Amino acid sequence: MPRTVGLDVSRMSYSTLGELPRAHRWAGVSAVATALLFAGANSLWGFEQPDSGASAQEVVDFYGDLSGQIVAGGLLSLVSIALFVVFAGAFRSVLIEIEGDELFANIAIGGVLLTAAAGVGAESINLAAALRAEDGELTQQLALALFDISYVLGYNAAGIGIGLLALAIGAVALRSGALLPKWLAVVSIALGGALLTPLSQYVLGPAFLLLLALGVLLLRGSALTSASPSG
Repeated sequence: MPRTVGLDVSRMSYSTLGELPRAHRWAGVSAVATALLFAGANSLWGFEQPDSGASAQEVVDFYGDLSGQIVAGGLLSLVSIALFVVFAGAFRSVLIEIEGDELFANIAIGGVLLTAAAGVGAESINLAAALRAEDGELTQQLALALFDISYVLGYNAAGIGIGLLALAIGAVALRSGALLPKWLAVVSIALGGALLTPLSQYVLGPAFLLLLALGVLLLRGSALTSASPSG
């Protein structure tokens, strides 16, 4: 039988952020910061990124024309990944508090760490390609190799990790009635399933919108239960 955890409504009206339990506060702030910083960083160059299967010359032109934006965006993305790991540490405590055991908490943190590892790889490879392009040393063969590896890491590999996180969030939300509204919990599970497939390249953006929504809801006390410690 799923363990049902009732929300303590009397504790959900917080006048200041400091009144939230520390793990909830850190998880909420780091989730919002991760989503916003990652979106901002990728907006510097992501809209100009060639599609998978682009020609060698298209990829060389991409790195050459946008090298400065790619370097700046990559560095900001690495910071957002560090914030994502902070989120994992705090959110694990929140999930254990809700569930009473570590199963979904460990799945969630494993997903975050897998996403972070793939993300660091993807951003570092993109940075290397952009820096080579700035120096005029990026050949077509090298450009294609770096682009393809970065693309697979950034979408397919990272998608598996964030998919596991989305599935864990949705499952806990449906079981407990905490974290997310029921409709958004269902969306989280559907999104998590899609992220485990090649569809990840299309739904990775919405996954970070889910993270942003989760962060806002955490800061509004959505994960508070009658067993939640005070701040």
